[in-house]
Amino acid sequence: MIDLHRRSSVFLLCVSLFVQGSTYQAAQSEQASDRDPATPSVLANGTLYVSGQGSRKPDGSRPQEFPEQVNQALHNVRAVLQSAGMDFENVVWMNIYLTSTADIADMENVYWKEIGASPPARTILTVAALPGGDRIEINCIAVQDKAHRRAIWPQGWPKGPHSDPPAIEAGEMLYLSAQGGVDPRTGKLAPDFGSEVRQALDNVSTVLQAARLTMKHVVWVNPYMSASGQYDVMGKIYATYFEFGNTPGRGTIQVMGLPKGNHIVFSCIAGSDLRKRRAVRPRNMPPSPTASPGVLYGDTLYLSAKDGFIPGQGIVTSDFDLQLRQSMRNLLDGLEEANMDFSDVVFSTVYLRQIQDEDRMKALYGKFFQGKYPARTVLQQNLDTSNEAAEQISFIAVKQKR
Repeated sequence: MIDLHRRSSVFLLCVSLFVQGSTYQAAQSEQASDRDPATPSVLANGTLYVSGQGSRKPDGSRPQEFPEQVNQALHNVRAVLQSAGMDFENVVWMNIYLTSTADIADMENVYWKEIGASPPARTILTVAALPGGDRIEINCIAVQDKAHRRAIWPQGWPKGPHSDPPAIEAGEMLYLSAQGGVDPRTGKLAPDFGSEVRQALDNVSTVLQAARLTMKHVVWVNPYMSASGQYDVMGKIYATYFEFGNTPGRGTIQVMGLPKGNHIVFSCIAGSDLRKRRAVRPRNMPPSPTASPGVLYGDTLYLSAKDGFIPGQGIVTSDFDLQLRQSMRNLLDGLEEANMDFSDVVFSTVYLRQIQDEDRMKALYGKFFQGKYPARTVLQQNLDTSNEAAEQISFIAVKQKR
């Protein structure tokens, strides 16, 4: 059995599924099955969603040295892109997961040699563990129409040959690089956590303004925190930047580390036409000052990360399978509110309390998709194995006409 999640550049076979009025195309391995419910990529309405790619070669081996592992992971991403007729210049949004902050410098050396002249918006995170003992995993979103893809740089922000663009605009969508608590104009990190949160959100606002957008246009936010015990501090400040009841979808994740001394960064996606943006809220989830259960932009639904809580009761069981079932039920509530179901999901991120639970997760998770699997990334975000939530899952879904 080929582990599709780890070796998704192997034996790619494009299987096209055409639905009246929209196109859904999945790059499938010849041996995809419920035992590993993921696909290397899903193409939906001109946007390609790419699963997390690790450093294994097609023969299953892994390079010994970390720089070669980075090169192989990028090669695997590129193989998936090329199977869909794309390359790095089509990528608009990329996440790079590492298991050691000490590996960032080596990763950067390889990245800037390989990525080309049109790098995407990017987020770099240090997490606790990745599947198969990997030290790097990369996922991304790419667009077919690279002619309308351009980098956004606020006035006065420094540019350089090895600088991530603050954002990539692709048609109506804007994909932001992670924005942290460093003032781009001075290079100084804010003096305390609350000030970092404000600086990071001010940076998000500045990037949006450079694209002639505002915070109202944001559809999805991932706050990544390396500081523990600061959730309420972040939430109170965050709520002042958005309209109550109309906040973006959100997944707040505590990770092991962030680049450049940051203790929080915000990774965002925004859409330019407010007429296409609608907060989605199932009846069993009351309005929140910090997150909508999801935001629908046109045909694309950005769902907040969900864990195994029961609305109004919280998490009532420590059993992994029961928590996972409830997480999927919570996500389905959001999908159904937008007239979708699991077959519309194109991009999934699974955050595990312990990476050892990956096989248990896959055995149950796959049953919800009935053979039509989304792109997927799996990781253990931190070392807090005492957390009552065994996992969190976030989705992007694209509505298809039936």
